[in-house]
Amino acid sequence: MNGKIQVNSGDVSIIAVNVDGVANTSIPAKNSGKNFQKADCTNGATGSWDRSNWRFLLSGLTQTKTKCTLYFVTGQVTGEQSCENKMEDLLENDKNQVKPSLVSDDNNIRYIGSNPNNYVKFNNETWRIIGLMDGIQTKDHGTQRLLKIIREKLPTSLSWDSSVLSVNSGYGVNEWSQADLMTVLNGDYFYGRNGSDKCYNNYNETTTTCPDWTQVGLKTEAQNMVEEVTWNTGTSIGTESVWRAQNFTPQQYMWERSTNHGKQCSSSSSSCNDGVTRQTTWTGKVGLMYPSDYGYATDGGGDLMKRGQCLYTPLYSWDNSSYSYCKDNDWLFYSNNYQWTMTPAPDSSYASNMFLVCAKGFVSGYKASIAYAVRPVVYLKSSVKIIGGTGEEGSPFELKLE
Repeated sequence: MNGKIQVNSGDVSIIAVNVDGVANTSIPAKNSGKNFQKADCTNGATGSWDRSNWRFLLSGLTQTKTKCTLYFVTGQVTGEQSCENKMEDLLENDKNQVKPSLVSDDNNIRYIGSNPNNYVKFNNETWRIIGLMDGIQTKDHGTQRLLKIIREKLPTSLSWDSSVLSVNSGYGVNEWSQADLMTVLNGDYFYGRNGSDKCYNNYNETTTTCPDWTQVGLKTEAQNMVEEVTWNTGTSIGTESVWRAQNFTPQQYMWERSTNHGKQCSSSSSSCNDGVTRQTTWTGKVGLMYPSDYGYATDGGGDLMKRGQCLYTPLYSWDNSSYSYCKDNDWLFYSNNYQWTMTPAPDSSYASNMFLVCAKGFVSGYKASIAYAVRPVVYLKSSVKIIGGTGEEGSPFELKLE
């Protein structure tokens, strides 16, 4: 065949191929003008098409002797599409635009600019697409390309983490796997329940009233669309003076995927005595954006050369008037809000500092106990399809779980 089947031959008894309504003996070659439309599989299995590597990916296989029929059509696919195919098509159609709204960075397709058409209806709310991210390790389905989306904002500001005064002076611990915000986002928020998860908004474990999670939390349909994945919680080498001076890319993107952790201070200090073992990955469903997500989202005002200058300007310097075109043309920037990320900010004195996007547009480290804007981020399962909408604010993409 001209394509590949990413399954064991003993698992799938028959792969039937249909091209333009006619049975075929082989998968069409890449760049033949034929595009994958859908896959119909028995025994509850689902399939998607990896366009970059031109291969079929099978999910949810629980029984042997499963049969799948792959459908291909000539030209652009309309109607229901996998998120991956939809993003690939949008990128292809966007390439010749004077002011592009999609780019491919490190094989990740990202939306860029001050207000791209990346609106999506999820949980009956307005979310936005960060991009189609490559190499995402899922808990049950191997490595996949998955759509990453972000909520506009929760109707409250919360601490990233808080602690009693005897632990890091009450400023919290910069380890996501045990953070207060991780607990509430993957607990009461994810399940849309008013349970026992506490909300914090200051140091020394100062609590605040949680939102009504039955109203603003995820509903069952949305829960079922979310994939459980491995998130990166690594950070930069060195302390504040180092990361302030370093370029955004490729260093920051790689920092997030590094084996460096957020506690790089002395445990003899009262602000660095938590005793918590740091991890550089975490597996779960709801996280936050990375600093790199924010940085990559600029288009430099529609000028790709200026975008390149933004990417090689330290994020800490983005509030400088000389680089105003970076933040002003970045849809993840909010001029009235500080926004938490999930990446620790190493400091020589504190084991509580986390990176956040500041209201002036730069990225810096702040104590985890301060209450700032929370924007939940999730990855959608590969079986989620885009079934309508244009991505505009008034016509968000509509989703359906097969």
